[in-house]
Amino acid sequence: MLPETQMKAFSEFYNTARKNQTLDEKTTFLIHLAASMAVACYPCIRHYLNQAEDVGITKEEIGAVLSIVMAVSSGRVMMQFNEASGQEPSPPETRSPESC
Repeated sequence: MLPETQMKAFSEFYNTARKNQTLDEKTTFLIHLAASMAVACYPCIRHYLNQAEDVGITKEEIGAVLSIVMAVSSGRVMMQFNEASGQEPSPPETRSPESC
């Protein structure tokens, strides 16, 4: 168990990150949710999903966050494979709006 002094410091840090003065509440919440998904913190994902409606997050916004995390994760796997197999790791090709 984390000692009281460190738990207090962590709580203060967490609260300043969550209630920052730079990003709006909704954006901050979505970043917390995305980070929770990216690091596979199931209790955190549940926590944020349970709060989503209260913060005004829609299912569509959650889906958008999920798709971004999935895309980044799959790109990471591809680049790791390329590196492990001796290929040059490179990000997935992206198309500019002009080329569509």
